[in-house]
Amino acid sequence: MCKEKMFYSEENLVHVCLNEKHGVLCFFEPDSCWFAASENTALELGKLGIKFHFIPKNVFENAGLADFKCEYSDDPGKTGQNASSS
Repeated sequence: MCKEKMFYSEENLVHVCLNEKHGVLCFFEPDSCWFAASENTALELGKLGIKFHFIPKNVFENAGLADFKCEYSDDPGKTGQNASSS
């Protein structure tokens, strides 16, 4: 949606983007399904006819992930940054 490179977890088969414009956004490969934490993003996925699950922000808060910061970076010398677009 935002066109930025997503972090990929090979172990979990999931792509993740934490861009603040759309909130937490994940793509789960095995069932080709998106997971959105922003209601607006979920609505946009629905308008596009894309299969998704809406996960309310409070679910992340209850799991202790409300202040989670991605430490992924394409540059191995840097941490605490989201992946940049290529």
